[in-house]
Amino acid sequence: MKSLRRTRLALTVAAVALSVGATGCSYMNPVQTHDFYQAADGTNVSLQDSSKNFTFGVRNAVVVVNDDKRGELLASVVNYTDEDATVTLEGTDDGDVIFSQRVKVPANTTIQVEPKDLRKDQDPEESTPLEIGVDDFPVAAGATMELTMTVDGQKRTETMPVTDTSLAYYKGSGGSASDGAASDGGASDGGSGSGEG
Repeated sequence: MKSLRRTRLALTVAAVALSVGATGCSYMNPVQTHDFYQAADGTNVSLQDSSKNFTFGVRNAVVVVNDDKRGELLASVVNYTDEDATVTLEGTDDGDVIFSQRVKVPANTTIQVEPKDLRKDQDPEESTPLEIGVDDFPVAAGATMELTMTVDGQKRTETMPVTDTSLAYYKGSGGSASDGAASDGGASDGGSGSGEG
């Protein structure tokens, strides 16, 4: 009788030890879904308030360089606040400013920044995406550059990839990126200043 009790006790202890050991891995490690990560080609740039809530952000930012060597920013600029704001986006490479533009973003709104070549079957009721780009883009596809977002003196810089149109979803609907791009080239360059102001 005693041996049966000992066997049951040993099995119970083994089961408890096994269950504690099995749950210990996830108990000691952070839950992956609690970590913010970029599940796309581009990069994210975020500003937060003192409570760690997002206030402004650039989402999935990447520069696409087409066959004509025109590089254009593809991204979304998000205003999570209840007030309109002006967001300055500045792309640099080794300290040299490649592009700099101010983007007006209404409260609780997302502004799309998109190369003209990538616009397909756009709904005319929707606002026209903003173009930010320069000809003779000096950074080669496959390299990286810096993207700085500035709002009301608060800024954040992250590394941003530069790609070409070899991936199918970066290919345009047909025309050259230079078609009509020159018409707002001045606005696209946004001046070659620092973007501060």
